[in-house]
Amino acid sequence: MSVYGSAAEVLFRAARPFLEKKYDEGNDQRFGYYSDDIPKNALWIHAVSVGEVQSAYPLLKEIRKENEQLPILLSTITKTGKSMSQRLMGDSVCRIYYPWDAPTILQRALDTLKPRAYVTVETEIWPEMLFQLSQRDIPAFLVNGRLSESSFKKYCRFKSFWSRVIRRYTAIMARTEAERERFIALGALPEKVCVTGDCKVDALIERKNSADLSELSAFFNHSDPVVLAGSTHEGEETFVFGAFQKLLDAYPSLRLIVAPRHPERAQALVQEAEALGLRGICLMSEPHSDWRVLIVDKIGVLFSLYGCAEAAFMGGSIAPKGGQNIMEPAIWGIPFCQGPDFRDFTEATEGLISAGLCRIVHTEQEIAQFFSAVLSASDRSVWKEGSRTFFERLGGASARSWQIIKGYMH
Repeated sequence: MSVYGSAAEVLFRAARPFLEKKYDEGNDQRFGYYSDDIPKNALWIHAVSVGEVQSAYPLLKEIRKENEQLPILLSTITKTGKSMSQRLMGDSVCRIYYPWDAPTILQRALDTLKPRAYVTVETEIWPEMLFQLSQRDIPAFLVNGRLSESSFKKYCRFKSFWSRVIRRYTAIMARTEAERERFIALGALPEKVCVTGDCKVDALIERKNSADLSELSAFFNHSDPVVLAGSTHEGEETFVFGAFQKLLDAYPSLRLIVAPRHPERAQALVQEAEALGLRGICLMSEPHSDWRVLIVDKIGVLFSLYGCAEAAFMGGSIAPKGGQNIMEPAIWGIPFCQGPDFRDFTEATEGLISAGLCRIVHTEQEIAQFFSAVLSASDRSVWKEGSRTFFERLGGASARSWQIIKGYMH
């Protein structure tokens, strides 16, 4: 047993009471006990939570296009991830909870499940699992491989260890060329790392095409222009409220939607807006038709709201949080601005700036100027065309990934 394996064995045994209290569902599976009715010799796809499940979904669809009979296990760690997989994937997969990364736990799990191949999504790299798969000659793949500059630097502190870990992957499918280079710099063999693109792009395209904006019609039964601030963090709303106030003289019918990253802050934002002298403020859960400022206190509606706005500000970027998912407004062809901290979305930001969809701002005055430029534009089709071209170039990652995986399966 390796040093890592020995430490993990002790850690997970000692932490079992805590883990069983934290996770109130599936603890037998988390400790490697799986019932006999779970399919054997399946393709095992691991997606830790909601975001990774959404990335895995278009890959699953590609698999099912070619093979409806292949048994597929979809493992998650969180209940929300499992619920999302149920909503997206229905009965096309068998859902399990992921076993903890300790030797005896994984031996039990793998002896029972006997997967024919193993796929992890994004940055789910579990050292002991990869070691045991390698010992059993089970191919392992990293799909939609994500390795930001900040994560790369952290891994490099223990480069000799992580180099041995990632070399156990049969193939690594990176989202971008920059990420491919980071995986190689960390120790992956160049011939095992390729660029396939971002599976989330495929998921976004499908999500947009299937979105039903009629559900929001009660909020938009008017022709007034709307600007939106999405996934905002504390302090950023002050910039947005100030920018909105600067625009009202020129655009008196303008409306503002603010969707905080943490919806439990919604009531505090109502109070802040009122203190600044704004009027017609309401919560999305308590709507009235003549609202001027709508504060979103619901989960799961932001993506569709982008499709109802003329322009957006993306949060987590003036507050130093690394940015938020800028691909969501971009897929709708909505021009957006964000602050200078977009370290978690560097490549996407650079691409969307080149496509004319993104601008970097630092102050409420710059936010106001950006919104004004969009609202006063005579031809907005340039943004729709820029979005279409951008996403056409990035789409197809799921199909490319499946062709690589399929080549190793027997």
